Amino acid sequence: MISDVTKANILIAIAEGQSVADAAKCYGLNSAQARGALPRFCRHLKLRWDLEEIRANPKKYIDAAIAIISSPKNALRRVLRNDLVVQLKLRSPDELTPQYVSNITAEALLSHGVTETGLVEVQEWLLANELSCKRKLPEKDEYLRTVKKAITLLDAFGLDVSCAKAQLSAIDE
Repeated sequence: MISDVTKANILIAIAEGQSVADAAKCYGLNSAQARGALPRFCRHLKLRWDLEEIRANPKKYIDAAIAIISSPKNALRRVLRNDLVVQLKLRSPDELTPQYVSNITAEALLSHGVTETGLVEVQEWLLANELSCKRKLPEKDEYLRTVKKAITLLDAFGLDVSCAKAQLSAIDE
């Protein structure tokens, strides 16, 4: 799934004259992915997906895309954002802010149904806003296994995991 921020950045690049393929390539996508995602994204922005229209009125498309980029909540994929609103029992997506989510532990997010991949995206979003999930070591065995799996993966890539392993042994004692 492509985040709205990525779609907005691609739309800006297209409005500035890049081809769909070149704009998509800059964000690790192929032109088919961009051509599939951008028409829906433009409908979401209440704009027409038409390359001639975009090139004729670039400011209108750039302004709409910048409005998406400037909102921190849009850095999350729309599906994840909507899931978080439901899972955290928020009244509206406007309540889903980095400041609010930074007061929640990773374990609490996982227990509310956020997937490991979703948790990674949430943490990246928080880090981009100079925040983090509330720091707390996991208590449940299933989440300890998740941490151990992450440590093993980091170790497989040759990263120093001695500190993380020491913290885990402190839990076991």
